[in-house]
Amino acid sequence: MDRPDRRPGTLAALVAATPAGRDRLVDLIRAASIVVVALGHWTMAALEPMGDSLRVRNILEVTTWAHPLTWVLQVMPLFFFAAGFTNALALRRPGTSGSTVLAGRVARVLTPTVVFVAVWLLLAWLLVAAGTSAALVDSAAAASAMPLWFLAVYLLLAMVAPVQHAAHQRSPWLLVGSLPLVALVLDRLQGTGLSSWGLLNYVVVFAFCQELGFLYADGRLTRLGRRWWALVAAGAVGLLWLLTGPGPYPASMIGLPGEDVSNMFPPSVCVVVVAVLQVALVMLARPGLLRWLDRPHPWRATVAVNSMVMTLFLWHITGFVLAVGAAHLAGLRLPPIGSGRWWLEKPAWLVAGAVVTAALVAAFRWAEAMRPPAVRLGPAGSVVAALLAVSGLTMLACAGFAEPFSPGGVALAGVTFYPAVGALLLVAAWLLLRWSGGGAHARPSRH
Repeated sequence: MDRPDRRPGTLAALVAATPAGRDRLVDLIRAASIVVVALGHWTMAALEPMGDSLRVRNILEVTTWAHPLTWVLQVMPLFFFAAGFTNALALRRPGTSGSTVLAGRVARVLTPTVVFVAVWLLLAWLLVAAGTSAALVDSAAAASAMPLWFLAVYLLLAMVAPVQHAAHQRSPWLLVGSLPLVALVLDRLQGTGLSSWGLLNYVVVFAFCQELGFLYADGRLTRLGRRWWALVAAGAVGLLWLLTGPGPYPASMIGLPGEDVSNMFPPSVCVVVVAVLQVALVMLARPGLLRWLDRPHPWRATVAVNSMVMTLFLWHITGFVLAVGAAHLAGLRLPPIGSGRWWLEKPAWLVAGAVVTAALVAAFRWAEAMRPPAVRLGPAGSVVAALLAVSGLTMLACAGFAEPFSPGGVALAGVTFYPAVGALLLVAAWLLLRWSGGGAHARPSRH
């Protein structure tokens, strides 16, 4: 039998290097979250012809019965819970400063993202030059750029993590009680002249999820018994029913067109309750999940996904869009959204999206595998790099990749953005980190 390849960087080496005391549950949450996000986007994507283009819709627009399923399947709260755990461990490591942790997070995000953005800007130009409908390219580029908003929030949370963790150490439960109240107040600004302030909930709501991760890192959540967590889960479901039934919030935790109040753009206090529900369910399942992760194959699969998690996240919508776009250009007729034929064909589209995405991940995972430079930025430099990255990611998420020198796409607080400006800000952040590295290399910790 051949011995497994344990050269540095190989999957076998990563598995063999697992520390004995590592909390494997957090790795599973991170990997499973991104896989669920990909499967969810592929499942929800409903494309319908509009002349020579395609319009991207969401199947939840017509299947209202499925809205409560998003209380479990909208897994962004769990991802930021895992991020909170990781940030807490990094900030507690002796000799590690908050600026070092922040710079490491930015470095890990930027290289694969800069490659992704560069490829898409070139691809959009080539497709139009080759005669592809500009409207079709614009629709595909906008959908593929959309996930970048999540990376902007991820880096914002890394920016606030040192201050938040210092407050947590002084009073561990203070933010758990206060952040939901702040989120509730900001919710009331949706649809008013002060709605731009409601965008702060991107930080407030997901900082609550990060705070739960801090508590898990303390060991405080595992001290609570299963009966307590069962009551918490039941209470969260009841509260969600009140908020989305008699209350003013929609049942879907995915933002949909025509909603007066959104649960995700920006996130609402309902997402806070969803975070509590999901963490309660994870705590209930934790003993069994940890036993399962002790087995070689589940742990190997978890490590494999985490080794390419950024690449999978960046390219998964592109993979699906390319598969559907190719079928559309080939003349394949798409069935009416939500029809019986639409549901019957959906598994085939999932497989097609997965195959194309797998090819893209194989082609571009090298960018994630590269060891980023050992960043030597001080606190101010780390914050500047993070702000440049967050601004660039936000602009691109709103504007897409088509027509880089024209403002357009989704307006944020009434402002539209130039894709080229967003790309330049990302490159500026990347260069700032590269120049500070001086050629030395170090991989940021995944815990």
